[in-house]
Amino acid sequence: EYAPPHSLFARIVRVAVVNLAGVPSIVFGLFGLGFFILFVGQGMDRALGHEEMYWAQPGILWASLTLAVLTLPVVIVSTEEALRAVPMDHRTASLALGATQSQTLARVVLPGALPGILTGAVLAISRGAGEVAPILFTGAAYFLPDLPSHLNSQFMHLGYHTYVMATQSPDVEATRPLLYATVLVLLLLTFALNLVAVIIRTRTRRKAAGAH
Repeated sequence: EYAPPHSLFARIVRVAVVNLAGVPSIVFGLFGLGFFILFVGQGMDRALGHEEMYWAQPGILWASLTLAVLTLPVVIVSTEEALRAVPMDHRTASLALGATQSQTLARVVLPGALPGILTGAVLAISRGAGEVAPILFTGAAYFLPDLPSHLNSQFMHLGYHTYVMATQSPDVEATRPLLYATVLVLLLLTFALNLVAVIIRTRTRRKAAGAH
């Protein structure tokens, strides 16, 4: 919104986002292990004076940050497309009436782009819900007796649970019903998130049409 039409910096950022979207998810998992756990986590332990590993271990915080980096390109691309969908005439009319560029962005552009932004955010969440490779090294565990209680606690994940039962189970026939049930719950969760995205987009568009 603020960069000139032929900005070199904006072009570099756009190319970086496209390249980031093409990176395999397993690479994000290794990045999370190397950067968040081994670098940031160990640095926090040294700074806080922990004698044992407290932050320098897989946990829900590092897995969440890794998934955030993974889904960032989806959010950026959908947000950019939603901003482009707002007609330039709306921006020009707002500026002609005396509004500043920041006021135009906050009161004209963002409300018009809100359906696309929310849709992209929910779709990014649904993509992250089905990813296993990024959390494989950063916090997922096959079985835990309790729910995670701290940010450095490990957690169970439906996708990782499916992977372990499909590849490492000693009795495939006995675990097959549980495997199918886990996959069904994961699919229903993904479909529900996509349905939420459709509902949000429809309602926001209706409100925007009613306002005009």
